[in-house]
Amino acid sequence: MNDNDFLRSIQNQVENELLEQEQIYTQIRKTGEEAPAKILSMMDTGVRIGDTASMLKFSLEVFPQDRSPFRAETQNSISDLSRPKFVPGATIYVKFNPKDLTQVAIDHAPITAPQATAITCSACGATQKVIEGQNTCSYCGRPL
Repeated sequence: MNDNDFLRSIQNQVENELLEQEQIYTQIRKTGEEAPAKILSMMDTGVRIGDTASMLKFSLEVFPQDRSPFRAETQNSISDLSRPKFVPGATIYVKFNPKDLTQVAIDHAPITAPQATAITCSACGATQKVIEGQNTCSYCGRPL
């Protein structure tokens, strides 16, 4: 197996895993309970979805209506244009499996993004809007 075949094999494996996970998220979006969630942190996985989106991993605090808040992790592809809305501190809406709180899927984007200021990350050089309390780069995940 040459290097190109090896890279294609890995790419196919990653794509298959993403498709399997997306099927689970689709089912959660159909049958799960809706709740607001606060983005605690967000990290770019390094996986691009086409030319216009990235796969991002989120750490969330979910606030269900009839139960105690809980923390969960999920991932979702986010378009480059929508990415500034998905920052730590933003409120988004998720659906979750009430029988398994580890199964959470992003349902829809924040209504409004929190107030932010621009800063340049010294680690990766990305200029981004950050909100009060955000202490990691939205692109590389390193401390600001």
